[in-house]
Amino acid sequence: MLPTLQQINQEPDLELQLVVTDQHVNSKFGRTIAEVEERFKIAAAVDMEQAGDSGADRARALGTCLTRMAGVLADLNPDVVVLYGDRGEVLATAVAAMNLGKPIFHIQGGDISGTLDDLMRHAITKLANIHLVSTKESAERLLRMGEEDWRIHIVGDLHVDPIVNGYRASAQEVVAAFSLNLDKAILVVLQHPDTLEPDQAFCQMNETLAALATTQHQIIVVYPCSDQGHDGIIRAINKYVHLPKIQVHKNIEAPLFLGLLQVSSVLIGNSSAGLIETPYFPIPAINIGSRQHGRIHAENVIHAPYERNAILKAIDIALNDAAFHQKVLHCRRPFGEGQSYRRVVNVIRNTVIEQRLFVKRMTF
Repeated sequence: MLPTLQQINQEPDLELQLVVTDQHVNSKFGRTIAEVEERFKIAAAVDMEQAGDSGADRARALGTCLTRMAGVLADLNPDVVVLYGDRGEVLATAVAAMNLGKPIFHIQGGDISGTLDDLMRHAITKLANIHLVSTKESAERLLRMGEEDWRIHIVGDLHVDPIVNGYRASAQEVVAAFSLNLDKAILVVLQHPDTLEPDQAFCQMNETLAALATTQHQIIVVYPCSDQGHDGIIRAINKYVHLPKIQVHKNIEAPLFLGLLQVSSVLIGNSSAGLIETPYFPIPAINIGSRQHGRIHAENVIHAPYERNAILKAIDIALNDAAFHQKVLHCRRPFGEGQSYRRVVNVIRNTVIEQRLFVKRMTF
């Protein structure tokens, strides 16, 4: 959201109140609030106090988020609450904003991403007052969900903006940060727990890393998100962290991560980054499992199950198949051209805050 937040700050008639929560204030995941503070004034930080990685732990943390967000929004008293994506902390904040009578502008509604993410995203849609969607297909889904067409604005996907507009580290900076050899293959791994089967997270990540351990490539592994099952992912990572070819990072700052993708050979795992960001470099992506099931993607994506031999086969295609390389080089870019931040800010600025925003009617 960097270009969007910067654009809001540049508008004389808009004031940014930035609230951070979840992984941003959790040292287990790198406490990335420090990265935010380098660029923006933070209006409030909400610690969800997530105790563990079980479903009950996550549910209690989201309850804490709801309670504390209600207090934060009451104190800040914003005119508009802008929320992004499909995560539980976003849904908790939407519940708080709705009850406080604050109009919700939701970014990335109508996408399909599998597992619990879909349930969270579509629940937020029904609470939101204005929808800032990534694609025409997402807009059509919202219409089929009964949302009124005047509420829906196709803006593109904000993930693309930093890539297209150069918010990324140079190759030289990436090489220095990770001690990489650009003449050899670089594999980036970002795998989250599958929230419909969090008890399988260790086994699923173990299959991915067992496949990679048999290769001779440079491998950079990034920690998962805070969804239930994340401890299983981290335990699997720790099983392989001793291998000299594997680097492990709790977090990689956004410009450095985008710079890393620019020089990488393939992104492996089940992050949305594999489907949304990789076409814009362009590099291959290996999408493992069902976490992103049904999400729009380009021709650079190879799908694989959580099975080491299948993952190895996918890696071989990504690195060595000349015909596939041509597909990657000429793949579609389904998520816009990098100007989403301008459209988002224009919608925020030009939307009249009036009663009809809050009176939601099903259209069927």
